Amino acid sequence: MKQIRLLIIFTFLITGCAQEEETAVADAVTESEPVLAEASAPAEPDAYYEYLWCKQGSNYSSETFWAMVKDWNNTIDKLDHQPRAAFGYVPRGWEDPNFDAMWVLNWPDKDAMEAGWADYVAANAQTELDKLHPDVLTCGAQPGVDRFGLRAFIPKDMPASFDGSKSPYYLTNQLCTYNEGKSGADLRKVVRGTYLPLLDSIAATNPDTSYFFRVGIPDFEPLADYPVSFNWVNLWQTAEEGEASAASFEGSEEGQEVLAMFAEVAACNPEPAQAWNGYLLRRTAMEAAAPPS
Repeated sequence: MKQIRLLIIFTFLITGCAQEEETAVADAVTESEPVLAEASAPAEPDAYYEYLWCKQGSNYSSETFWAMVKDWNNTIDKLDHQPRAAFGYVPRGWEDPNFDAMWVLNWPDKDAMEAGWADYVAANAQTELDKLHPDVLTCGAQPGVDRFGLRAFIPKDMPASFDGSKSPYYLTNQLCTYNEGKSGADLRKVVRGTYLPLLDSIAATNPDTSYFFRVGIPDFEPLADYPVSFNWVNLWQTAEEGEASAASFEGSEEGQEVLAMFAEVAACNPEPAQAWNGYLLRRTAMEAAAPPS
């Protein structure tokens, strides 16, 4: 996580009167309570993301893939309920036996997702797509098995310097589990009370930064031996920017101190974070993505 330390300075005016000192300390505590409450208060999800495991078929190539994406978009355009965006995530420098890549859907919320899938099934869309593009790509459709839904919180807006159509962009992720006695309220305190102000400070001195992030809360039953509490995703425009900024942060004293703050809340795996190449497949209900140049 791209973070630095925020220094909060409390100044207490000491007077010769013990009663006045006690009152001043009490006032300081009272003033801080609304801030802490705001930092820990739950928020409504910003989106609903689905991650579909995909396997390449014998007819897969860059050309056949993008031809399939075009016809998939044409199909989605005809449905009443559509995802807001779609992305392809390809592992960068590592492999997983369960998938070659992920097809990622961004929905407004879970209700929209369920309505969209109902439309897709009713239109027999996948069967027709497979007829047009046989054995190109097979993606998961079974929730909790090869298709995973998460309620997504996006505390920081995507900066103007980030353009998902300039593929591949770069992202990393870690699956995290709350430590004993910790919860979402503790994570929100760190994110809202420390992390977001730090990012604002960074952006003030480095307006060209393309960094933003999201946190996904699983809407499926996690594996018994790894009870995932949330998925943390970092995004940058390029791998060069992402790798350089992450290395700089992790190598700094300030970065280590902030990482320790997050480590008090949750344990995250893998180490280091998984890197991905990201590709825009669909931006809006009526705008299909073009193959990367």
